[in-house]
Amino acid sequence: MGVAVEIADGPDFPVLAQKLFGNVRLHFPQAPAHARRLTSAVLGEARVSELEAGSHAVFGERVVRASHDPDSLKLLIQAEGSSLITQGGRTVDFGDGMPVLYDPTQAYTLINRTHVRLMMLQVPRHAFSRVALASLLTPRLPHGALGGLWHVLLSTMQSSLREAGRLDEASRVNLGRTLVEMVRPIVEAETPGQVRAKSLDVLLTRTKVFIETHLEQPDLSVEKIAARMGCTPRYIFRAFETQGVTPSQFIWEARLKRARADLGSAGCAARSISAIAFSLGFSSSAHFSRAFRQRFEISPRDFRRSAGVG
Repeated sequence: MGVAVEIADGPDFPVLAQKLFGNVRLHFPQAPAHARRLTSAVLGEARVSELEAGSHAVFGERVVRASHDPDSLKLLIQAEGSSLITQGGRTVDFGDGMPVLYDPTQAYTLINRTHVRLMMLQVPRHAFSRVALASLLTPRLPHGALGGLWHVLLSTMQSSLREAGRLDEASRVNLGRTLVEMVRPIVEAETPGQVRAKSLDVLLTRTKVFIETHLEQPDLSVEKIAARMGCTPRYIFRAFETQGVTPSQFIWEARLKRARADLGSAGCAARSISAIAFSLGFSSSAHFSRAFRQRFEISPRDFRRSAGVG
């Protein structure tokens, strides 16, 4: 497993930029080197990066340097500042949280006219249809029906970058898949009806990943989850309705399944049953034992013994 998060600032900034984005040229007319910072995390086949720097230009004249380089589409969301991108004879002005999608293997120029904080998402080309890829010759903006989705996507990208360093590889892979699905509507140019149908699926997947990586928090409530997802609690409930469970039921089921896995793991043999329970958000060992027995029809102690661990 490689390094989860890479950070570069000052003179190391352009070195990491070329490593991540290919053969690009950067031009900083005024901003001092110490004011530049690039943070990036690999999430399975996706990559999330945050760039913070003064006004500058990026020239992507020959981006793919070799056959083994990552072949990805790129989506930018301007968290702060103002930018424009020119590609294939079209110039797009973007900012204020509006995303723009483009194919970085086609020559382009990106002008960041002010100090900017850009969130960048690279998604694998093979995840999308040939028809969609063939049509992506110029920068693409989403249609109006997708407005709410991009607020959620920006929030997801920012939280993913913050938490990537403490997630295990499986969780990072799952999070990357979620991001790919969130980008699909703009890549495939789906209709508003298709977007609405898929948005709950994307929210459900993203919420499950968040829950699975925060089971240790005893106050993992729907309100807290909704705040992190950038939506209302009502949408969290609607997402879980498609599977016939409530968010609370999913949380407790996930905790019990994780507890069962830990109790049966030789790697957790030195941990007490109470320690495992408390690490998964249970407030008391008695409550945990009752819930475990009710769900699996065996006590935690007997299950551990049957697994040959305790």
